[in-house]
Amino acid sequence: MHFLTKTFLYCALIASVALAMKVTSAAASEDGGNIVFNQMLRCLKLPADAPSAYNFLIVAVIKDGSADFLSVNFRTPPSEWEKTAAPLIADAITQCEPYNSISGRTEFAVTRELVEAGSKN
Repeated sequence: MHFLTKTFLYCALIASVALAMKVTSAAASEDGGNIVFNQMLRCLKLPADAPSAYNFLIVAVIKDGSADFLSVNFRTPPSEWEKTAAPLIADAITQCEPYNSISGRTEFAVTRELVEAGSKN
């Protein structure tokens, strides 16, 4: 019985550490996403006549201060405006390098609300 208790506690400890690492990784990804988003805003020039709502999901892998991998994803079928804006968002991310303080995978959303709020800061 003593062996089972030790084994259970050991497994619980491993699970706790794994969960803590995942939460830390998610928080690091979120922080990195905020850094990339805020830096991207400085270079972002979206087309005129933006729709009242748009929503892109950006996935970027930052390596040595540069976007090593970049994906701009649509959450719904894209409008013509969104098809035009997507490469401009990608260009803004790469133009505003380097991202010296982060590395690894980051995810963040680009929405009209976030762009307008970020532009005011």
